Amino acid sequence: MVFTAFVLWMVFTHPVSVVGIVLAFMPFDFMVIALGKFFGLPHMTLVSAGDKEIILLLLAFVLWRQNGFKFATPDLFLIACLMLAVIRTAFDGILVGLVTDFAFVIPYLVGRMTVLTTKQEQLGAKWAVWIVGILSVLGLIEVFIVGEGPRTLLYLAIDSETEGGQLTSSFHASGFTGLREAATMIGPNGFGDLCMVALIIWWVYRRNPLPAVMVATGLICSVTRSAWIGTAAAIPLLAIMMRQTKRFFLYATVALSLFAAAIPVLGLSDYIFLNKTGQDLSAEGHKEQIVDGLKYAADHPLGSGNRDLSPMNLKANSNTTILETTYPYLAAAYGIAVAILLIGFLASALHRMWKMHSPLGHAALGILVGTAVVMVSSLPLTDRRLGCWLWFPIGLAVRQSQLLEQR
Repeated sequence: MVFTAFVLWMVFTHPVSVVGIVLAFMPFDFMVIALGKFFGLPHMTLVSAGDKEIILLLLAFVLWRQNGFKFATPDLFLIACLMLAVIRTAFDGILVGLVTDFAFVIPYLVGRMTVLTTKQEQLGAKWAVWIVGILSVLGLIEVFIVGEGPRTLLYLAIDSETEGGQLTSSFHASGFTGLREAATMIGPNGFGDLCMVALIIWWVYRRNPLPAVMVATGLICSVTRSAWIGTAAAIPLLAIMMRQTKRFFLYATVALSLFAAAIPVLGLSDYIFLNKTGQDLSAEGHKEQIVDGLKYAADHPLGSGNRDLSPMNLKANSNTTILETTYPYLAAAYGIAVAILLIGFLASALHRMWKMHSPLGHAALGILVGTAVVMVSSLPLTDRRLGCWLWFPIGLAVRQSQLLEQR
């Protein structure tokens, strides 16, 4: 009771500080809860059931009362998208799937209600880069020294991300015999995306190369193609917009050298060869899922409901069709209109950030571009911890764009 009272007092008196604390804690959230369950600490299931979402919603309310709110075009697209998904789920779907698929709306909403000073932006960027950099380095201990044994035991104990007594295939890759780095995240894909966000933030706000090298090492060791491509799409675009092409070529040379040095150390030669020759089973599987998902959506233009498509229902329904690609999945589960409205949301937010010419606008633009690329071949929307780092700055930038327009 005392702790709850303290949290409520902090939320109502220092909401921006609490937002920062929640965002900083999110990369550690899964591992803290998993270890708590493993050691039998009480109430851990309740803690993992959505306490952060409740705090974020309360923060959104407090910040709304403090800063007010005015609808922007991206909000209208997102509201329409969510309403259609709710209607479709009411006819044939499961609530947990809907909540998981659209959990990203909550951190975006908090961002829309938040106003930060330049000093707060700089401080948040500094903490974000160093948090991910330190996690990247610590995660190498598991990759090169400890191995996957402890994580396997932990996941078996909490019934998470295991198949046949081993970690799921997502921790490995075709032609790659090592362990993909996940650090404190639930899996390597989420950690790779987190590194992508941190590198984008570093490019806009920071100059110290040390944390960038640390984060880039984590990004490489996560062996996450989508995050690699998302980073490669976002940072050159930002370099052009910020007129930092010389800086880009310098760091691109460093990054390529780091990647080349990592190939023999990590044993990536066969992995790269299989990708170049089109023999990588994972890559081919993603391509097939995209095609199959689009065909399925064409046959079900109003969607078939998330009951047989949501990854959250896999254990309860063995007939669940897995579509690990965001756009085809949303179209197949909730209807083509929902996928189009999501794209409209992304495009309208992108248009606003393109015109901002501010550090926050640049950072949010890079994150949005990288996330849009990642969503082609994965489902980052379902990772509520990663979602806070992806969508809060986007909502924050939309808010700032409105303030700039008023001025």
